[in-house]
Amino acid sequence: MAPNMGALRTCAAVFVSAMFITALLTPAMKLIAHRFGAVARPSPDRWHSRPIPLLGGIAIQSGFLAAVLLFVPINEKIAWALMAGTVMAGIGVVDDFVHLRPSAKLIAQVLMACTVTFGLGQTEWLGWPATDALISILWFVTITNAFNLLDNMDGLCAGVSAIAAVAFAASVAVDQPALGAVAAALAGAASGFLLFNFRPASIFMGDSGSLFIGATLAVVTLAVRHHQTMGMLSTIMFPVVLLLIPLFDTLFVTLSRKLSARKASVGGRDHTSHRLVAMGFSESRAVLMLYSLAALGGATAIVLSRSSIREASLLTGGLLVGLCLLGVRLARVNVYSGADFAALRNKPFTPLLVDFTYKRRVFEVLLDVILASLAYYAAYIFRFGDEFPLYVVLFAQSLPIVIGCELAGLYIAGAYKGIWRYVSLPDVVTYLKGIAFGGVGSVLVLVYLSHFAGYSRGVFVVNGVLFASLVLGSRVSFRALGEMSHGYRQTGRPTLIYGAGAGGALAVRELNTNRKFDFRPVGFVDDDRSKHGRRVAGLTVIGGGDDLPALLTKSSAEVVVLSTTLDPPRVHALARACTEAGVDVLKLEVRLDPIGDSLAGIVAASREMSLPSRAEEAAEARTSVQPAWAPPSS
Repeated sequence: MAPNMGALRTCAAVFVSAMFITALLTPAMKLIAHRFGAVARPSPDRWHSRPIPLLGGIAIQSGFLAAVLLFVPINEKIAWALMAGTVMAGIGVVDDFVHLRPSAKLIAQVLMACTVTFGLGQTEWLGWPATDALISILWFVTITNAFNLLDNMDGLCAGVSAIAAVAFAASVAVDQPALGAVAAALAGAASGFLLFNFRPASIFMGDSGSLFIGATLAVVTLAVRHHQTMGMLSTIMFPVVLLLIPLFDTLFVTLSRKLSARKASVGGRDHTSHRLVAMGFSESRAVLMLYSLAALGGATAIVLSRSSIREASLLTGGLLVGLCLLGVRLARVNVYSGADFAALRNKPFTPLLVDFTYKRRVFEVLLDVILASLAYYAAYIFRFGDEFPLYVVLFAQSLPIVIGCELAGLYIAGAYKGIWRYVSLPDVVTYLKGIAFGGVGSVLVLVYLSHFAGYSRGVFVVNGVLFASLVLGSRVSFRALGEMSHGYRQTGRPTLIYGAGAGGALAVRELNTNRKFDFRPVGFVDDDRSKHGRRVAGLTVIGGGDDLPALLTKSSAEVVVLSTTLDPPRVHALARACTEAGVDVLKLEVRLDPIGDSLAGIVAASREMSLPSRAEEAAEARTSVQPAWAPPSS
C-alpha cells in the first residue's frame, strides 16, 4: 500500500505543480506572442474570427519540464521523452513564426522517430524486430501529427491530451511510477493551459504545443511497452484506445479529404469537431462530446491494463463499432463549399462509397455480423467467465450458425428495408421480430445438428438480449445524434410555439431540421395549465396565452408560431399582443393540394424543355419550395 500511496502523491504533486506554473506563464506568453507577431489570423480554413496569439505551447512545455525536473527522477526513458518533446516543440515554434512546409515537418518527425526508436531499444509489437521498429517509427509520426491535426477548435487538443495523460498515469503509475508522474505532469500542464484555451480561447497552443504533446505521449506509450505484462493483443490495443480520438480524427479527415480531392496536408473545416458543429451542436458541446469519447477510450485503456483480454476485447470492440457509426453519420454532413462538393460528386468512387454504405445495405450487413459476434462472445463470457476456455470449441463451432440465423431472421422480418434516420416504433418491432426469429432458428439448427449437447440455454437468452440492444442501439444512434444536435441549435430567430400538442411537436421538428427556416424554437405556450412546466419535444411549456406579453419579454422571442386551432377572440388577442411587442406571428399549415387535370399539360411541357443540370435543378428546388406558413386571419 505504501508504494501505491507514494506514487499517487508524486503524481498529484507534479499535476498540481505543472498546472500552476503553466497557468502563471500563459498570460506572459500572450504578451510575447503579440509583441513578436506570433498570432493566428482568421482565414477560410480557420475556425476563429479574430487574431489569436500563439505560443501557448511554450507555457505548456515550461510547466511540464519544471514539474518533472522538480519531482521525478530522470531515467533513460524519461530523458528520451523530454528530449523528443523539446525538439518537436522547437520545430513547432519555428513553424508558428515562419510556417514550415509540411514536407519539412514530416522529415523532422521521421528523423526524431528514428532517433527515439533507436534510443528506446527494441519495442515489441508483433515480435518481429524489423517490423516492430518500423511500427514504432510510424507510431511516433502518426501520434505527433494526430495531435497537431486535433488542434482545430478551442480547448479540444488540450482537453483530450489531458484526459489521455490522466488515463495513462492511472494505468502505469503503480508499476512504473516515473512514467506515471511524467504523464501526470503533462495532464497538469494541459489543464493549466485549458483555463485560457477553452471557448472562447484567448490564446492558442500553436504547433509548439500540439507537436510537443503528441511527441511526448508517443514516446511514453512506446516506453511503457517494454514492461507490459499483458498479452500481445492487449499490448497493441492499449495505446490505440488510449489515443483513440486523435487517431480517429486523423483517419477520418485523411479519408474524407482523399475522397473529396483535397490535399490531406492542407487545413480545412472538415474535422470531427467541425462536422458536429455543422450538424447543429454548439462549439462547446461538440468539444465536450469529444471529451466524453476520449474519457471512454481512456477508461477502456485502464481496463486493458488491469483485466484479462476477454473483457478488454469486448470493451474495445464496442468502442470501435461506436466510433465507426459516428464516422458514417458525420460523413453525411456536407462541410465543403459548392465547388468542392461538385468536385466530390464528380469523382467516380464517391457514388460507389454512398452506394456501398447505404443503397445496397452492405454496411448494415457487415455491421450486424460484427454485432452478432460481439453479442455471442459476450454471452459466453458473462455465462462462464474464467471457464470460457472449456467452451471455446463449442463457441467457435456454433458462431457461424448463430450469425447466419440472426442475419436471416432480420432479413425475413424486413429489417433491412428501413432508413436509420427515421427509425420509429414499428421499425423497433420489426427488429425485435427478426432477432427473435434468428434466436429461435439458431437453437433449432443446433438441436437438429447436435441435439444441443453441451450448449447453455442461458447463453442464448443473454445473446438475444445483447444482440437486440446492440442492433437497436446502432439504428437509433443516427436519429438520437440528429435529435441532440437539433436540440442544441444556436442560430436563428428565437421562436415560441403556441400549442404544445402534436402540431407543436411537428413545428419544432420542422423548424429544427429544415434549414430554410431561420427560426430557433425556445419554448411552448399553451392554455392548458396542466402542461405548464412540462417538456414537449425537448422544450418547456413556459406559460399560457393570458401571460403572453410577459412570456415574449422573458424568452426574447422574435416570432410566435401558432400550431393549434384557436377561436377568433384568442387569435385577435394573440395578434394584438405580438404586434404591440414587435413580434411576428406565423401559423403552421399542413396542406394537400391536388394537381388536377393540368398534370398532362405539365408533363407535355416538360418534355419540350431541355434538361437542366444538377446544379440548376437544386437551385430551382430551393427557390420554388415555399414554407407552409401564413399569418393568422383577422
